[in-house]
Amino acid sequence: MTNPVRQMMPEQIAKDASLLGGYAYQIIRQQSKKVFKLRSQVLADTDPENLHDMRIGTRRFHAALLLFADVVTPTATTDIDATDTDATVSDDKDIIALAPSNKQLTKALGKVRDIDVMQAWFLGAIASKDNDEPAGFDLSKKEKKVINALLKKLKKRRKKQFAKMEETLQSRDYKKLSKRCKRWLNQPSFGPAAESLAASDAISRVVAPLTELLQHPGWQVATQKRGATQKRGTQLTPNKRITLAALNQKLETEGEQLHDLRKQIKQIRYQTEFFRSLYGITYAAQIRELRTLQKVLGELQDQLVITDFLTAELGDSWAKKLPTIDRSFQSARLSLWQKWQPFQAKYLKLGERLLAEQVA
Repeated sequence: MTNPVRQMMPEQIAKDASLLGGYAYQIIRQQSKKVFKLRSQVLADTDPENLHDMRIGTRRFHAALLLFADVVTPTATTDIDATDTDATVSDDKDIIALAPSNKQLTKALGKVRDIDVMQAWFLGAIASKDNDEPAGFDLSKKEKKVINALLKKLKKRRKKQFAKMEETLQSRDYKKLSKRCKRWLNQPSFGPAAESLAASDAISRVVAPLTELLQHPGWQVATQKRGATQKRGTQLTPNKRITLAALNQKLETEGEQLHDLRKQIKQIRYQTEFFRSLYGITYAAQIRELRTLQKVLGELQDQLVITDFLTAELGDSWAKKLPTIDRSFQSARLSLWQKWQPFQAKYLKLGERLLAEQVA
């Protein structure tokens, strides 16, 4: 709760990590530094992990801005329109206004990173199992030839996307983003919420996004109705008897919902991690579970992304050209979904419980 009596200077708040403002300042400083220190390494392009780390940095930076919007903004503004690409920073004191530029940077990095991931996957696919490569498939010579041709296309595509990313990292907008972020760190500004105690305020900032997560439609993909009751109404449960054909159809029509759910889980995981030092073992366990949720959905998403790429490059009949990969995908997909279902059941129940409490 905000203390109206204390009238602290922004510099005092920034140095006091027991206050929400000071805690937010430390998080924003850490995340922004991770973004800007990697620029030269990314441009050098000697290690793809540098680009990966910078991309994660921009995501975490954005998650911090979302989480602490009302804390670090001297006005009542708390909404970040990260899709507004025409937005400009009109107030040097408003660090929240940097969110759209940071979002554009994330996109530029992401387009190259996605290609890097795809290249690594295909290189792993053609790796010989005789060399103890666990990702390798028993591909025929024809299949390896097809994949090598795809790798050449990806190499050309990466060159184009890297050039665009390079322009972004050398642009005036990037320099403005870096300069104004550093300016805020040197001369921070805060809203009234900044003088709240971090330990007492943090939990509400974690609960709110988790509550929103429980209401995400992605949990309902491939579910069936359970018996309705007068008190609780119709409930949903995972369809444990789902066939591979039915699952494929669901993923084709509702896969985007799962992708969006994964993105939301990732952002909430970042935000909950920011408060890790304030809570105990139970809190840490929840963070680990969010990582697991993200990983399982990520493996499914990787399959869908690769399938879309193969369809775009080889046509709808790509499976005939790469039958080994198709069989592997089909074999693993149902297993992955069965791994997902216990989590799905848990969060569906939590969502139902939350809805019942809101109605009561």
